[in-house]
Amino acid sequence: MLKHLRMARHWLLGIGAAALCQAAVAQTPQGLRRAYPEHRMGIRCAFDSAQQAAFARQPGAEQAYRAFLQQVAQMPASAQARLLATPDVTVPVVMHIIHTGGTDNISDAQVNDAMRVINEDFSKTNRDTADVIPFFQPRYANIGFRFRLAKLDPNGNCTTGITHTYSTDTNIGDDRVKNLIKWDQSKYLNVWICTSANGAGGYAYLPCTGGTVDGIVIRNAQLGSIGTSCGANLCIRSLTHEIGHYFGLPHTWGGSNTPGLPSNCGIDDGIADTPNTIGSQNGCNLNFSPCTDPVTNLPVLANVQNYMDYATCTRMFTLGQRAVMRASLQLGCRQVLTSAANLLATGTNDGYNAGPCAPVVAFEPTATVVCEGSTVSFADYSYNANLAASGVTYAWQFPGGVPSTSSLRNPDVTYPTGGTYNVTLTVTAAGQSGTRTRTGLIQVLGGNVGLSAPLAESFENPNFPLNFAASDLRNWTNTTNSTSGAARWVRQTSTPGGLQVSDGTACLAVRSSLLPAGTQTRIQSPNVNLSTYSAANPPVLTFDRAYALRPTPINEYLNVQFSDDCGQTWINQGNIFPATLNTLDTARVIGFIPTSAAQWKPLVVPIPASFISSHFQFRIQMLSNGGNTIYIDRLAIQPASALASRTAAGAGALRVFPNPLTAETAVEFTLAAPGPVQLRLTDLLGRTVLSPVQVLGRAGQQTLPLLPVGAARPAAGVYLIELTTENARWASKVVIP
Repeated sequence: MLKHLRMARHWLLGIGAAALCQAAVAQTPQGLRRAYPEHRMGIRCAFDSAQQAAFARQPGAEQAYRAFLQQVAQMPASAQARLLATPDVTVPVVMHIIHTGGTDNISDAQVNDAMRVINEDFSKTNRDTADVIPFFQPRYANIGFRFRLAKLDPNGNCTTGITHTYSTDTNIGDDRVKNLIKWDQSKYLNVWICTSANGAGGYAYLPCTGGTVDGIVIRNAQLGSIGTSCGANLCIRSLTHEIGHYFGLPHTWGGSNTPGLPSNCGIDDGIADTPNTIGSQNGCNLNFSPCTDPVTNLPVLANVQNYMDYATCTRMFTLGQRAVMRASLQLGCRQVLTSAANLLATGTNDGYNAGPCAPVVAFEPTATVVCEGSTVSFADYSYNANLAASGVTYAWQFPGGVPSTSSLRNPDVTYPTGGTYNVTLTVTAAGQSGTRTRTGLIQVLGGNVGLSAPLAESFENPNFPLNFAASDLRNWTNTTNSTSGAARWVRQTSTPGGLQVSDGTACLAVRSSLLPAGTQTRIQSPNVNLSTYSAANPPVLTFDRAYALRPTPINEYLNVQFSDDCGQTWINQGNIFPATLNTLDTARVIGFIPTSAAQWKPLVVPIPASFISSHFQFRIQMLSNGGNTIYIDRLAIQPASALASRTAAGAGALRVFPNPLTAETAVEFTLAAPGPVQLRLTDLLGRTVLSPVQVLGRAGQQTLPLLPVGAARPAAGVYLIELTTENARWASKVVIP
């Protein structure tokens, strides 16, 4: 009978996260084997946070799992014998390949090879059974699980049990890939095959704890023995390891999250015939005896060949582990999986014969947003049929494209006119056809779509950024690199006695203090036609901002980026740091809200002549690091001449802030036209204190640091800042404490 289960909390929180550390590897299987021979590729990682997060999402799940293990541990010998005598069971499997069109779009042959490996490992028919040392041969178990790729999908359609989905999320490989595609997790063991696996080699959830993310994520480099697999034992057996977790097994050393710790001898996996161990970090020491029997005080030989260890020579499961996995099939979340009715529903019952399946059509363009006149290449990634066989046909439809139809597998299409266009592909193989239409897939930007300058946007539309119907090319976009719900430019409105906007009744804001450091939030314009402008009559981008410094300096910034190739590349027009964004002069606050028009100030960003075209776009991006909320309003593109009177009136006018001097102090000034600028710091007698700074200023508002990098800080006192242009000179006082 299984030995008594120790219930240390830190043990239970770690169980089942199944994190297999990811190593940097060469690009070919041969390179992998050369760079990482098996003795160096030990799975070396603490338990992943996935299981802890799963317990946190489901109150009571940890206690239920604890009770399950204890029930198995205390099972009478007769009940355990009946459990171990249960006939072999079949597990329906679906393999989801997540790829970006390269070698990560692994072959069905590699998947089938992985299926061979797990079927051998769970039936004790693997070729290395004789390598298990004699001491553990009596405990060596045939689990009695057979795994079959599904032949019917959740809708009852013919399937190979292998899907292929295009997504860059393969390079992350966390739970978000499960939102791309998943089949009923009570009826199929879902395995997502990715380039990365959340920084590990793979991970799984314990029975009844994964919920909507139940299943296994695994790296394609650790799947099977061919193709992209590294070919080492740990790669070949990684899926075996993860399936062990999926059916309820902890690691052999318990749940300390770190194999190899001497303190692991004080905890346990709760399974009687897996000896107490600290866990292997790599290698294969068959005499490894790190723990001592508390009764005999003799060393305990570790079962380093166990699939749930991290040694490089894993070969076996034990009878006790078989009992846990068999018992997991009686849990509510796993009961349907191997039932006779489900085997019929998934086409995995004995004797089921599937006919040729209809292709599942999948394809990707090289770009979805292009300039008019651009050529787009389309790549076919259809699956679910033998597309390498002769007689496979392709029928493409490209409304708005040249050509408008094609029978090539991977055609090139040119789009001469702006607009939004559908793409349709029909693939026929072995007399079966599949069709897919992707509505509005290609957006072609040009002078006839989007907006035209002069442009004004004060965010008054309550549906902003969707000022028009969802598919309209005049809409803006609001994006972020964060999963935080607060990580967006948010439309805010004026409130009595509170927020006062610069224009109208609404503005945009980013609450940086609520976001993780490094969060990027972008508001991006639609295509803007600037063809009415010229180098002699250039446009400028202007907007008002409101922002306040915090008591502690914050390193964050806002920038403006331009594109003249329909968003394929972006050119930064400069980072605007807190000292320049600041609109409260010397005041420093926490939780800033603009409450008067005086707390809003304009920013002017000239648009270089090289960007004057019929396909101009801009985006305003905030990189947050815990600062105050940034507000923007009254955005416009207008002729530079329209600002002449406003700019000339204030040209050269200095604004020095913060004042007295801090590390953030900067000098802000505005030029009516480009030209040389000299900035000089003097004492009150006019003597130069710091060497003059000379720059070629551009038209509009700009900022220079008061103290250049490496400059010595002057002695405490009152000084003068002098700004000199070709036509004028201005001065302002600054205090150095």
